Amino acid sequence: MAEFNLIKVDGKPIEKLIDVVSKGIGTIYKPRAIRKEAESKAYEIEIIERAKTMAISEGKEIDAETLARIEERFIYKEIKHQNNIDNVTKIAAEQLSQETEVSDESVDEDWTTRFFNIAENISDEEMQLLWGRILAGEIKQPKSFSLRTLELLKNLSKEEAEVFTKFSNLKIKTAGTSLIFNHDNGDFLENEFGIKFTDRLLLAELGLISSENNLEYSFFATEENERINYIGYGSKGIFLHRPKNTPKQSVQVLVFTKTGAELSKLIEPEININYLKKICSSFVIPNVKIEYGDSVNLPNDEVMLINKTEYNE
Repeated sequence: MAEFNLIKVDGKPIEKLIDVVSKGIGTIYKPRAIRKEAESKAYEIEIIERAKTMAISEGKEIDAETLARIEERFIYKEIKHQNNIDNVTKIAAEQLSQETEVSDESVDEDWTTRFFNIAENISDEEMQLLWGRILAGEIKQPKSFSLRTLELLKNLSKEEAEVFTKFSNLKIKTAGTSLIFNHDNGDFLENEFGIKFTDRLLLAELGLISSENNLEYSFFATEENERINYIGYGSKGIFLHRPKNTPKQSVQVLVFTKTGAELSKLIEPEININYLKKICSSFVIPNVKIEYGDSVNLPNDEVMLINKTEYNE
């Protein structure tokens, strides 16, 4: 990974990032561009003294050769920890550089401590990417990621993360609920995306999707007024224009747990037009107009579609 160089540090998102990292690691954090502590003799002496102090506190007498090995191990471990923190922080800085504002709410210090105790041991670049996104997301809006989510991700293997990514690419959202369309009991998911029943079992075991089968999501019958129901899918969206007296419409779904929904926010779905149209096709009944297009977020949690296409079978 490239070094973490912060040339401009006067923006609010970056200032908050440096403050959070400093609290998490217990010292004033400086970007690599202005810090070479890990490689400096002064830092090496600091680590050696810590090794000696630990040995003395345990009532051990150590010879020169043993002390040298302890010094080497401490220095290696601390440099590795620092490099991991730098890499994760660099990713968070890149994410936050795209933001003009972040919440004024402080990041919980217990959360910060737990985060960096985990992040210092994350060496895989792909996993560091996830942890960097989590840090940026929590700085932007505290309480976005729970301690339970941190612990689950800490124990997630790279292979399990890859399976979860396949599911997250198919996440749809409606009325604040995170779902995966599964109207034919998994046949389309397996044929189109290679998602097997065993993958579903794995994510249920990990606590990322619900273990309950045959779950349905329903749009209730319209009685007096037309309703426009919205389904979000990454950068795309679907409008269902359901006129008066439209009956209840239901589809079979897989449901993300709270932890699964939090983690899925880290992954921007790769849009699959066949999946989008398959969702549309499940709501085709007389008098219901279905449109899909690029979604644009508006104030007050409203959404509009641009570049719209009316769905017709």
